[in-house]
Amino acid sequence: MRVRDKKYLSWVRQQPSVISQQYNCAAHHIIGHGQGGMGLKASDLFAFPLTHLEHMELHQHGYKAWEEIHGSQWRYIAETLHQAAEEGVL
Repeated sequence: MRVRDKKYLSWVRQQPSVISQQYNCAAHHIIGHGQGGMGLKASDLFAFPLTHLEHMELHQHGYKAWEEIHGSQWRYIAETLHQAAEEGVL
């Protein structure tokens, strides 16, 4: 089931990047790992904050290469969900 939640995505965009801790982020939806589908984004709950440049790097180099450098997207999703739960966003 794909959850769509504009309020949650807005909150994600206001968080610092999980990589650089910089602000002004995009909400990156996980790619690969069996989520989403042809032309479909994964659930909004499977998003985490990345700067525009970090987001472009992930898409340009592919998720496997990106994860070798930065770690698992699932880890960043879990950290983002945990923070959201602590702040009462979810």
